[in-house]
Amino acid sequence: MIHPSALVSSQAEVSPEAFVGPWCIVEAGAKIASGVRLESRVHVYPLTEISENTAVYDGAILGAPPQDLKYAGEPTVLRIGKNCTIREYCTLNRGTVASGCTEIFDDVLLMAYVHVAHDCRIGEGAVVSNGCQLGGHVHVGKYATIGGTAGVAQRCRVGAYSFVGASLKVDRDVPPAVKALGNPLKFAGINLHALRRFPERFSEERIQNFERAYKLLFRTGVPVENSLQNLLASDADPILKEFFSGWHGSLIGR
Repeated sequence: MIHPSALVSSQAEVSPEAFVGPWCIVEAGAKIASGVRLESRVHVYPLTEISENTAVYDGAILGAPPQDLKYAGEPTVLRIGKNCTIREYCTLNRGTVASGCTEIFDDVLLMAYVHVAHDCRIGEGAVVSNGCQLGGHVHVGKYATIGGTAGVAQRCRVGAYSFVGASLKVDRDVPPAVKALGNPLKFAGINLHALRRFPERFSEERIQNFERAYKLLFRTGVPVENSLQNLLASDADPILKEFFSGWHGSLIGR
């Protein structure tokens, strides 16, 4: 259904099973899949792809050009996955030539007034709370949670299953499965709530392995570089190695 007041380009691809509400604008080159629901006053720019059953609430702006002074009009995209919820007045920019794409994976919740800048990647099942601002090239891992009004500086990474407290300045990478709290930002233990949501992957024994690894990395007083190298060289739990192997450079000197 397309509301009579909506402006939908004849060159946009809109599924017959999508809903485009009053005063929405869908520009040429946009792709709207089956089951997508655009409530009202949603603006979908060119080269924006929205996958099945995603709900977008009032006033959201999807796929506007990146706010990057180096951007010169190159054809880049915004991809939004399945079953996402994008609440009121969120703004999601397309990528730049650096990666070509800003990508929101499946089952992501972006609460009201969230800004997602160019070249960001938001992993499956992540939750970004009201008023958060993500700078360019920020990567948020799957099932991570960022508390309300937090600001994440450009090129920072928030690891999978991690938690960032509300109203914080995130100017450093947050490791996987860790809680980040305080100002300045500090690591405050393992995010047990997220791990225990997935008992089929994170048994109590595996969670204890995570807790031991956390203490080894951040609580012994040994330089993180040495502790991390020892962890990766040991016969540690394979998931621990999977989680931390990609973080070697970013954790040095933390």
